[in-house]
Amino acid sequence: MCEVDSIENLKGLVLMQKTDQPLLSICILTFNRAEILRKTLAHLAETLDTSTEIVVSNNCSSDHTVDVLEDFRTKWERFRYVRLDKEIPMTENAVVAGSMATGKYMYLFCDDDRIVVEGINKAVKMMQENDEIIGVFGSYAETDPTRETVETYKKTDEVVILPKGLKSKKIALMKFGLLWSPVIRTEPCQRFCITTFDKRSFGHWHLLGKMLDYGAIAVIPDVLYHHVQTVPRCEFGLTEGWYHDMYHADLEVYLGKMGNSSFRENAALVGEAAAKSYLQGVLFSKRKGELLTGRHFLLRARAYGLVKDETVLEYERAYLKQMVVERLNILISAVPGVRKVILESHPISQETCSLLGKVMPEMEVYTVSREELLELPTKTENFIVALDYQTLLDRGGKLEADPLHQCSLKDVFANCRLFPGEITFD
Repeated sequence: MCEVDSIENLKGLVLMQKTDQPLLSICILTFNRAEILRKTLAHLAETLDTSTEIVVSNNCSSDHTVDVLEDFRTKWERFRYVRLDKEIPMTENAVVAGSMATGKYMYLFCDDDRIVVEGINKAVKMMQENDEIIGVFGSYAETDPTRETVETYKKTDEVVILPKGLKSKKIALMKFGLLWSPVIRTEPCQRFCITTFDKRSFGHWHLLGKMLDYGAIAVIPDVLYHHVQTVPRCEFGLTEGWYHDMYHADLEVYLGKMGNSSFRENAALVGEAAAKSYLQGVLFSKRKGELLTGRHFLLRARAYGLVKDETVLEYERAYLKQMVVERLNILISAVPGVRKVILESHPISQETCSLLGKVMPEMEVYTVSREELLELPTKTENFIVALDYQTLLDRGGKLEADPLHQCSLKDVFANCRLFPGEITFD
């Protein structure tokens, strides 16, 4: 902490800082992942030159993140962090982290990522050699927790430079789809890009648009970072409706800033670009075990012709039973007082019973014969899952009917089907 007692001293401090300006600032967002952050900082210490600045915006973490930061502060010359007084959205935290940078160039990423220094260096070198380039976008790789690469995502196989201007904005949208996490010149980014952030959208397209207002951009095939498949992760938002609404807003504002255009043309551009995120919604729904949500986004993608019917059928064949169990869990959990789930005995019921017991461990889940089910008294604590609706009708003829505490397994299967058809249990 330094005290400034006059404007002259403040100016002197700024000038000294400019003279000793770091070439690169690494800006990190973190929230309640202290040990992951510790590993990320350790990796940076092994990878970077000590002249590199590292700044961290701690989003009011409630764990021991501050202890990790304090420990690292004693080991790195150019290191600063801030702990926010209250938790804010991640996109707003990105503004805080980016605003802390003092290097000539900056790179912003999350606490579970690993930079690839060769790619970062290439991006910096390109901007050093070409003053017109304001930022460089690259590829990234997904890795599992053991750091094994799962898949590499490339936007291009060769270097592409888009010059400043409106034409490049349209090309970027049509050629690349979403671009994010550039190595960028700090001064124009802080002056013109992040300071006009709008919390109603993610800002990826806004950033790209502002960059092309003030300079050229480059897209390179080189990997800039490895993204670790941690849980939870920000991409889990892809399974939520609000995420896609903000994604649409991002695109619409990007196009709106270009001026009036054809409604049909822009609607098609937004639809095409946004629909691609639905495929990511399917991917992360499966990773979260939310198979019904995955079906939701698969159908949305199908509406734009991005998936074929065979893909939808493959999804059904692979996940129908899990979707049924997920639906049963939703139905049963909504009914107060239920402590037992009793299924009519059948091979498919046995498998459903096993899966349901895993997702509802607090419930007693078991099967009985059809004859026993017909005689089972109606109780608040029991939820009856008959094989078909006829069994429920037969129960209703003998016992007090209670639609809230019963359903037909065949009906649930039918409602979880992606394509209509007769459900037969052999």
